[in-house]
Amino acid sequence: MSIQRDRSVLVASHWHEHFELIIVLQGPVQIQIDQHSFTAQTGEIYFINSCQIHSVTCVPGQNGVIQGMVFDKALMYALEHLEMRHLLSLFLRSNKVANRYPGTHPLWTDLNAEMDKAYEEFTKAQIGYEYAILSCLYRIVVPMLRLYRQELDSSPPYRYANQYMRLKPAIDYMEEHLAEKVYMESVCKKVNMSLYYFSSLFKKVFGMPPVQYLVQLRIDHAKRLLLDEERSISEIAELCGFCNINYFDKVFKEKSGVTPMEFRKRYVRQET
Repeated sequence: MSIQRDRSVLVASHWHEHFELIIVLQGPVQIQIDQHSFTAQTGEIYFINSCQIHSVTCVPGQNGVIQGMVFDKALMYALEHLEMRHLLSLFLRSNKVANRYPGTHPLWTDLNAEMDKAYEEFTKAQIGYEYAILSCLYRIVVPMLRLYRQELDSSPPYRYANQYMRLKPAIDYMEEHLAEKVYMESVCKKVNMSLYYFSSLFKKVFGMPPVQYLVQLRIDHAKRLLLDEERSISEIAELCGFCNINYFDKVFKEKSGVTPMEFRKRYVRQET
């Protein structure tokens, strides 16, 4: 039994900062997204965010066919509206956005139509097809974003757009130095703030202290690296800023519920 992955629409090249849409052309197939497992049926659409790891495997006795669309999240930051950019940043890192969109979901018809249009543009590759695909992307994300906004309405973060832009250089610095020892004093210098004020503002905007945010960035990066079986666990720990393999195992399990080795066994596909 096997999974056939139809051609994917891939836009831009930053593989570690993308999100993906999958439609099941022939089911059932088994889809694992972080700790959640779905038996996906024909026609169902799945959204995988940039902070999530997923795998697709066959159901015993069945052959499955899926079609995927992979987009670089940087494509979403063209707009200058500060509140919108902050909301997008939260959206594209959230694990609260719905993953599964069955045929009965109110967004399914629009998502399915735009995925079809994007795939048609991709296969025909006529002049300007990249822009046509990008327009499909916006029509896919906007209704999902509006649903996600409803989730945020009960909490304040989306209101802190200006503060988010002030903190963005600090976020960029942390993302660029995951393999190194990151001192919060150095991070603060990127935004010209005292450590106390930076920590207070960061927690207000992102809902967690900056050190906790940095740890989560490292764990998310480790998850992506664990999909490469050529890298050892100790090498991955070092690349993610963990100098002690035992501490890496401990923190990874606290954040993910499994050890790095268990995570690798769960998500690296076996040949069928």
